[in-house]
Amino acid sequence: MGLSAEAIHSGLDAIAASEPGIARALVIAGYPEPRIRPTGYATLLRTIVGQQVSVAAANSVWNKLEALLGADLPPEKILAAEFDALRGAGLSRQKQGYVRSLCELVVTGALDLDSLPTD
Repeated sequence: MGLSAEAIHSGLDAIAASEPGIARALVIAGYPEPRIRPTGYATLLRTIVGQQVSVAAANSVWNKLEALLGADLPPEKILAAEFDALRGAGLSRQKQGYVRSLCELVVTGALDLDSLPTD
């Protein structure tokens, strides 16, 4: 779960109080919007897909994966997908390892997403 708007404002205000560059940036650009996603499998999967790439690249990969495997990217379909098909959608070997690991944990019930803390 992400930070609330109030927490973002408070934290940036504290930094801006001692860092003039941040204070100027806040005046020019304003505060960033909170990035809050629902907890669960899809958010964990999106986090893996989006690591170390731009937002545009992550969205492109996600869209290709959905076109290949269907909306919500069911973990069973990801596990059944061929390496080259996932690679063609933009998942590197390393990311495929992470994605497949998550899917295996979800499918086997070894990772109970409903029992994780909300924060």
